Amino acid sequence: MNYEELFDLDKKCIRTRKTRILMIPIVFAFFALVSIIIISTGLLKTLTVIMVAFVVAILFSCIAFIIVDKKYQSNLAAFEKSILDGIGVSEWKYNTRCDAYIDVKSKQAVYNFDEIKFFKGEEGRLAHAVETIQQKKSYKKALSNFLADEKCKNFHAYKTIALKAEDNLQYLDDYYVVAHYSSPTGKSQAMNTLTIPAKTIRQLINDKSLLMSKSEYTSYMKEQTRQQLEKKQHSFYEMVNAVIDCANENKEKLVNVNDSDELDRLISSLFDRTVNSIKKVKSLESEEWAIIDKYIKNTNDDVNKIIQKNNQIIEYYKSKDFLVIKNTCDTLMATQKEFNEYIDEKVKSISDLFGTSVVRNETSFEDEYKYIHPYKKSITPFTAEVSANVFASAENNPIEYVVKHFYPDKGLYPEQIRKLQLLIEELETLKDAKVIIENYKKDIQKYLSDVPSFIMENDEDGFYSRLGFATINENNLTVAYKFSYTSNGGRAQRSFTIPMTEETIVKLIEMLESKLTMSAFTKEQRSLMTSKLRQRIKERDAFTCKSCGNSTYKEPNLLLEIDHIIPVSKGGCTEEGNLQTLCWKCNRSKSDKTI
Repeated sequence: MNYEELFDLDKKCIRTRKTRILMIPIVFAFFALVSIIIISTGLLKTLTVIMVAFVVAILFSCIAFIIVDKKYQSNLAAFEKSILDGIGVSEWKYNTRCDAYIDVKSKQAVYNFDEIKFFKGEEGRLAHAVETIQQKKSYKKALSNFLADEKCKNFHAYKTIALKAEDNLQYLDDYYVVAHYSSPTGKSQAMNTLTIPAKTIRQLINDKSLLMSKSEYTSYMKEQTRQQLEKKQHSFYEMVNAVIDCANENKEKLVNVNDSDELDRLISSLFDRTVNSIKKVKSLESEEWAIIDKYIKNTNDDVNKIIQKNNQIIEYYKSKDFLVIKNTCDTLMATQKEFNEYIDEKVKSISDLFGTSVVRNETSFEDEYKYIHPYKKSITPFTAEVSANVFASAENNPIEYVVKHFYPDKGLYPEQIRKLQLLIEELETLKDAKVIIENYKKDIQKYLSDVPSFIMENDEDGFYSRLGFATINENNLTVAYKFSYTSNGGRAQRSFTIPMTEETIVKLIEMLESKLTMSAFTKEQRSLMTSKLRQRIKERDAFTCKSCGNSTYKEPNLLLEIDHIIPVSKGGCTEEGNLQTLCWKCNRSKSDKTI
């Protein structure tokens, strides 16, 4: 409250009150003095004149009193309004015992009227009662604070307003309903005030059955149970979402590919084991809730372990200890820089051939109600969604269904066969390269004595990659075709993959060639570059490069490759007479030229 403003208003009230009190005797004294002067001068000696003067004095006194009293009341009203504004009360609202008014049909009903009949009679009455009780509670608090304010007690006008406040306080604990009856002629009337305590209103709010019939109560309880079950389901959905959001947020930060795959597996399992189960539970007391809760928490713990482990690895790579090792290895790895670049080219060529590194983000679980957040999962681009019958057939004849679903255009078979043959060659080269890279790693082991064990256990490939070694990740090199089946309701989900190993690639090539026309088959027929053939050519050439003469006898970690003398792209066949051994440097410089 603005006490300075109240103080000024109070002083005005005091001045106008004193003026009001003194006004009548002052006016009377003035007119008495005038009358004495007139009589003493002998101007007027009659009693009539004196009486007239007396009446005029009274008249002027009354007028003056009314004017001053209005001013006093105005100042008092301004003071009162400032008090009410200061305590957050706009007006004297509850100074009567009537919060609601209702007409009843008989005089007897006036006296038999109770809270149950009143609140059941019309929708919205209970809500109005609750709102009124809340307002009265705030109103009572404001008035009580005013009456307890020691500063306000010093004001002259305090007593007048305090009386009104105390008068209001007696009606603020209950809700009052006035029941009224009036006969058609208006001759017979009856009125009764029903006092409903705030406690009773709270009971009616908390226990809706008090105002319901049996059937209404049954329906109400069913709806309450449904809402509680839905609320519990949503609370579990949010628990699942928290795990998904955490995984989405940290997935791209993972330094270890295996951890990323494990994260995908955990979230996929979380969908399978919880989301559909949450939908199926129909009872609040079901033991299934505890099982789901435990699984979500366990998954959350596993996800956090992956993230914490990843953060620990990242912190190590930022440390001075790792920087010392890296600076040492930078010098040692300088001579292998070109070799690493060549291996990276080979890895990229496989990606260019089949897009194995191209992944797409998709929601692993389609939720019709949009309760579950999407999880961005990296999946193989070669995925076929099929029916249950096709899925079963594909499991029995995988290569045949790979051709049917992923190689539908016969016109592309020659080019696709060429790519598959090249894939075999590139994979074989990278297998040899991996052995050589492992040998290089052994050469620098003496510089790695201080590497924490958790780094080598959890991110060995990443560690060597940061030191400058080429990384050949088997997961990235494996071309795989996937068949997936999902039931209409999404409850059954099954899938299997066909990895393109050398054996399956050969079978795939043979099936593609068997489906070509005879002329095309003859044109495209060629011997396959198998591991046995590669080894035979190397042995024939004494493990020596036919171009530069370097050999594994001179350089044990030399990467040798089998080259088509006449490139396949220019009509060369995969047969011993068109094959030669080249070291990786010579093969790199030759490319698809004929030498």
